[in-house]
Amino acid sequence: MDYDYLAKIKASISLYTKKKTSNILDGEFGSVYRGRSFDFDDLREYVYGDSVRDIDWKSSSKTGRVLIRRFIADKKHNILFVGDSGVKFKGDTDKGEPKAKVALTTLGTISYLVNDHGDDYALMTSTNKGYDFSYFRSGARHLENLLIRYEKCLAEEESKPLNRTLDYIAENIKRKMIIFIITDMEGIANLDEKLLKKLTVRNDVMVLNIEDAYLTGDNLYDIDKKEYESRFLLRDKKLHEREFAEREGRRRKAVNTFKKYGISGVDISREEDIVDKVVELFERHRNENVG
Repeated sequence: MDYDYLAKIKASISLYTKKKTSNILDGEFGSVYRGRSFDFDDLREYVYGDSVRDIDWKSSSKTGRVLIRRFIADKKHNILFVGDSGVKFKGDTDKGEPKAKVALTTLGTISYLVNDHGDDYALMTSTNKGYDFSYFRSGARHLENLLIRYEKCLAEEESKPLNRTLDYIAENIKRKMIIFIITDMEGIANLDEKLLKKLTVRNDVMVLNIEDAYLTGDNLYDIDKKEYESRFLLRDKKLHEREFAEREGRRRKAVNTFKKYGISGVDISREEDIVDKVVELFERHRNENVG
């Protein structure tokens, strides 16, 4: 584990907050949970990104400050990361970066935000030996442990299908959670509606798709065959157009299905885009589902 990695994540988040001049925790992340049917707890002062629906106008008029009704669910979340893995993560993204590295940095970025927010979080992955579950905790040591576990998992070539892991979660973890699924095109394609319906009954779900490299256009190394594909096939314009159309069709299908069950998602291709993409995901989930 490269511990400079955490410093890199912290620097990226700091750069984002300076660039955007907003607090991504009190704003986007602090109100991603879509439900508001929780017990009222106390009041706090309004911060950028809060929903105006939660303003307590009576208390605000008495104090001369804009106050927000804070619910128990707003104070502390249970966060579950589901990390997909397997030989498919040995490949690159469509921007030529290692999928495994982008997936790990994505987990690290959200874990850092979650940990700084004071939430309890856990990681569920699967290997050929079974499920690996970290339990819900917080703290710097726990954050590092999650990254190490996922890094080891990504180094293995065998894993259970993502849909089986999610079905196990839906059946066995009964607490209300925000679930972040880190996967790819194949993982998303295998998520059926029955599973998504079961998973979203109690939980908020967000999906981070680590983009796959195109099979046409540039040099392509076949992991299974352990050889490069023919450049003649890679440069075929019609094949590339058909592949692009196929990918776009899958993307539209996923978006429509996710919308049906209140699931938000983003596509990630490069490490340098992760912080922006994560915040985009928070904003999208809050705006589409809170109410």
